[in-house]
Amino acid sequence: MFGMPIYQYGDSSVFEFSNELTEPSVNANEVLIEIRATSVNPIDLMKREGYGRSIFEKQRNHLFPWILGCDVSGIVKKVGSKVIKFKEGDQVWGSTSSPKKGTYAEYTLFNQNEIDLKPENLSFREAASLPYVALTTWAALIRWAALRPQDLEDKKVFVQAGSGGVGTFAIQLLRHWGAKVATTCSKENHNLVQELGAEITIDYRKEEFSDLLEGYDLVFDCLGDFGGVDSVTKCLNILKAKATSHYISLNHAFIRTIDEKGLLLGLPAALKLRYQVKKSAKPINFHWSLYRPSSSGLSELGRMVRAEIIKPVIDSIYPLENIKEAHEKIATSHARGKVVIEVKKE
Repeated sequence: MFGMPIYQYGDSSVFEFSNELTEPSVNANEVLIEIRATSVNPIDLMKREGYGRSIFEKQRNHLFPWILGCDVSGIVKKVGSKVIKFKEGDQVWGSTSSPKKGTYAEYTLFNQNEIDLKPENLSFREAASLPYVALTTWAALIRWAALRPQDLEDKKVFVQAGSGGVGTFAIQLLRHWGAKVATTCSKENHNLVQELGAEITIDYRKEEFSDLLEGYDLVFDCLGDFGGVDSVTKCLNILKAKATSHYISLNHAFIRTIDEKGLLLGLPAALKLRYQVKKSAKPINFHWSLYRPSSSGLSELGRMVRAEIIKPVIDSIYPLENIKEAHEKIATSHARGKVVIEVKKE
């Protein structure tokens, strides 16, 4: 099969086209998908540079070539003996965090619980833009913060960096759940995030959100500590000093600490560090979110897409052979929504 694997860690130049990759064999609970489209997420850039290697290298059968990519939309080619939900020819979508499989290629294997039938009202390219960012948000709010939709009704929520892939989805979801959303983005993206449901839009280039916001119930921080300690502190300062307040970071030191110290020493060090930051933030609930797949979350995403509650926001579309340029686009941090990769033309 063909694909764009990497053969070493590094910048976008490490991608190399190959048409001699081995088509994966299907196990009992797996589905072989002919990929039509995928997308680029910031985690893909981080993995390409070596992020998480202390964990991911132990899970891969071979270090390189390594096929990256999390999102998938495509057509079922084969199903395992224990797969009952899907059949050959079904159009599916989903996302994975497994380092053993990637989507920058002609085919990929997914566990049957990581995919669902693609909404009929989405193209393959549109479908590839949503699962990872949706399930990242789902895991952050429901798994790590233990919040329910009714918990956010009429609550004041701040989404830091709202015009990116996760931000554009999170604004739509939170608004649907009844939250009053404020967000930061560049001036040229204000109309976009307002259309998605943001009530307050702050131009981060000219305004300081911590001077304008106060008494918030939740901060959903898509920037996290990539913005520096000062940025995190400002996020905490706009929250009510109550046990019902939540700060959720998508970028934090958990896996970076493990990479730095190695798995044996790094895991307890990361757990200790997480405990310390959670303790220092009290009474505010402080969460370091990590992606987790969710079949129920993907099913709910499909329902909301079919009901046109959620819509995809696509910045640009690149063919697979131009994956380097797609990664460089994401690296600018100026994409409006998602950067999609077309593997096979529709």
